Amino acid sequence: MKRETWQTKIGLIFAAAGNAIGLGNLLRFPSKVALYGGGAFMVPYFVALFLLGIPLMLIEWVIGRYAGAKGHGSMTGIIGSFFNHSYGSRVIGSIGVSIPVLIVCYYIYIESWTLGFAFLSLLGKMPQPVQSPDYKAAMEPYVSFFKDYTEPSLTALVFLVITLAINWVILQRGIVKGIELTAKYGLPLLILMGIFLGFVSLSMNGWKGVEGLLFIYTPDFSKLSDPQVWLEASGQIFFTLSLGMGAIATYASYVKRNEDAVKAGLWTAGLNEFVEVVIGASIAIPAAFAVFGALAVPELAKEGTFRIGFMTMPAILMSLPFGSLLSTVWFFLLFIAALTSSLALTQPLVALLEDEMRWSHSKAVNVSMLLVSAGAFLSAFVPGFIDDVDFWAGTLMLLFFGLLEIIIFVWIFGVNNFHRELNTNSFIRIPKALVYFFAVVSPVFLVILLYFWGVTKLPEVLSQTEPGVLIARAFVIFVLVLIAFFSVESRRRYLAGPHM
Repeated sequence: MKRETWQTKIGLIFAAAGNAIGLGNLLRFPSKVALYGGGAFMVPYFVALFLLGIPLMLIEWVIGRYAGAKGHGSMTGIIGSFFNHSYGSRVIGSIGVSIPVLIVCYYIYIESWTLGFAFLSLLGKMPQPVQSPDYKAAMEPYVSFFKDYTEPSLTALVFLVITLAINWVILQRGIVKGIELTAKYGLPLLILMGIFLGFVSLSMNGWKGVEGLLFIYTPDFSKLSDPQVWLEASGQIFFTLSLGMGAIATYASYVKRNEDAVKAGLWTAGLNEFVEVVIGASIAIPAAFAVFGALAVPELAKEGTFRIGFMTMPAILMSLPFGSLLSTVWFFLLFIAALTSSLALTQPLVALLEDEMRWSHSKAVNVSMLLVSAGAFLSAFVPGFIDDVDFWAGTLMLLFFGLLEIIIFVWIFGVNNFHRELNTNSFIRIPKALVYFFAVVSPVFLVILLYFWGVTKLPEVLSQTEPGVLIARAFVIFVLVLIAFFSVESRRRYLAGPHM
């Protein structure tokens, strides 16, 4: 059975950008900037973008296109194809399928909150605003509302089921009629809504929101000596660009062989950075600054992305004229951003089961979504599940697999081979010296990051032994073993020939 390819270039770019653009752009990024030195945070951020983000983005695009021409769309098949599909190589590749699956298990639950809050805002079911200059008093009704909703409430479970169903239906429709069509309509709508809300936020209280934007970008250079700032900035680049998890390579595997991978990779990164640095920075933090003042912003950022997205923003927006409508736009914006990402995070497993196991597309989607649904309900009912899975899959494994990608796809594949593949049909010719530079500097940077993560975070995480944490770790191991099994079993089926 012939693999699908993206139908249009604009659909390809929007789908790939939607892969990267998610909740991290609109919630995580502004919080990190406000918390870790304002404008100073952007120094390690752009260093990480240059040394890790762009190189890994291009690696995944180039290798995805290369492997897609050979019929492989998952890291199991991609890495396996570099080692004659040995069992060991396919098991290593299975890690690159497990990472996005583990992330989407909790991500899709948070995505369902955005859909639920959008509908509750539209129906006028959100709490009534409390007019107070004290941000804690103004947010109190929304803090209680969020806690009650995510206990989980029956409403939360209903919207979780609806969100899973939406993802399920779109994935069943395939690459062109499902993912590409969703991105072609969803991403322009996301950008328009983001620009609109950015204008609303910046213009609050006589354009005091602009002062908030300047506030978060005012550099505190003393923060640059703190290793944690560099860790957070680098982690943000990985998270925001969806790197080190195989999702970009999977999307790249569906391009035509003559597609310009360099241009596609730069467009993906460029659109993501626009949404993050321009739109993401212009909404939540400036709005909080305009309403609650400068002293509240670091405190709100310290309390995390959920506080800003699901409590602070509705408290602010609901106090404005047409507050319910503005709150609806905000949460629907978050939902579209999350949806395009959850589709991308599930697709690597679909590609593994379809390309390597030789299952039908429908069966591959059904099995993938059943596994994701199990993880989503564990996220809803097990305290501590989300944070622990996020550490292992959303932080540590991302950095580790990013390092593996550079070693395998540049050094083992060969710098000459990679350089030739990189420049195939490229609109610019990238010098080989630049490939060597990134092939040396990027892995060193990743090893340093892994070392500091191991020293600063790993002991703290391993010391946690609560029941929910243990369940989360058992689920991580289960997914790793299950996908490794599929990867080993698929070797025989892949070599045997046609789909079942």
